[in-house]
Amino acid sequence: MEKPSSLIVFATVAGSGMIGLLLYAGLFYANARRSTSAPEAKKILPNYPSREAAQAESERWVQEGGEFVVRTTRRVRRSVPLSKQERLKLTMLADERLRARIEADYAKCLERADNNLAKELCSFQQTSEQSQEQASQGYEAKIPNTKVIEDVDVAESKEPRRTCTLAENYRRFNCIELDIKRNAVIDPALRKSSATKTYKQFRY
Repeated sequence: MEKPSSLIVFATVAGSGMIGLLLYAGLFYANARRSTSAPEAKKILPNYPSREAAQAESERWVQEGGEFVVRTTRRVRRSVPLSKQERLKLTMLADERLRARIEADYAKCLERADNNLAKELCSFQQTSEQSQEQASQGYEAKIPNTKVIEDVDVAESKEPRRTCTLAENYRRFNCIELDIKRNAVIDPALRKSSATKTYKQFRY
């Protein structure tokens, strides 16, 4: 019995390999077609029969996302007139400072006095009514008529966590959800730097 030639053996092996590749390609194509036609794939890009239907669904999605609060704090300084009680208190403080200064000057004068006559002159200088009256008037002139107060103005505004924008050329609504908790109270700086948590499209 003659042995099969090497050429026949090679042709047989090559033919078997080709049939195997064709069978594998057929199975791969069938699986790919079955996966792309599955309901899960259609949910990635939802379709709506009209723009109105897509808009209504996007608005419902925005409403379900809830809101958050942006709180802005502003400090305003302004001048207001002093009350009688406040001005009286400042006058009493001015008198105390004047008395303390007179006593200090008197003590220094006594330290510099070389004899009894000089000490008597120190006493006469400090008890001069005219001198004290002038000094008192000078202190009263320095008492302000107004004071500066600071008001804290707090403003709050509610914003949606989700927003949608119409892309008419692409027949869809592009929507995002911010990475901010529902009913959270944040400052404007955090609002500007907030990241996007979810991206969603409503096509029609």
